[in-house]
Amino acid sequence: MNDLMKQLDTLLKPVNDALKNMPPAQLIRYVAIYALISGIINLCGSVLLLVGGAVLGIGAAATAATVGTTGTQGAAATAAAGGASGLLLITGVLYLIVGPALIIVALGLFRRMGWSRMGAVFAMAVSAILSLLSLLSGGGILNIVWLLGGLYLAYFFYSDAGIKKEFGQA
Repeated sequence: MNDLMKQLDTLLKPVNDALKNMPPAQLIRYVAIYALISGIINLCGSVLLLVGGAVLGIGAAATAATVGTTGTQGAAATAAAGGASGLLLITGVLYLIVGPALIIVALGLFRRMGWSRMGAVFAMAVSAILSLLSLLSGGGILNIVWLLGGLYLAYFFYSDAGIKKEFGQA
């Protein structure tokens, strides 16, 4: 783990140097605002994904029951709709879990709760994983931004001495 952190320090040195001039309290405030906004967006997005997955699943089931799956193309279309429905539902449930977690972490960061630093690390890492899943399932360039941002913030909150000191964990 230490070797990986040393390699990341070397790779991210220009970004880290730029952030070293910013006071840790200000950076924590910015990350808390980011986590709050991201949590609200994830929560709203999860509702849309769950509704979309349910509608698509019901539509696929109704089509299969009404029209039937006669022919190869009908069976393939019904299976694809069912698979997309399942993917939307799973992604919606994951976002439904991560959204409130990000909001809770944001509130903890605002209050400088000791647990919120590691909570931010885990919430940002899970958020980055969800962005990767969304990217792999056809998401756009915004998912790359969320992925890289989440990974960097998780790394920075885990490794920066100023952040640790701000939370009394130096």
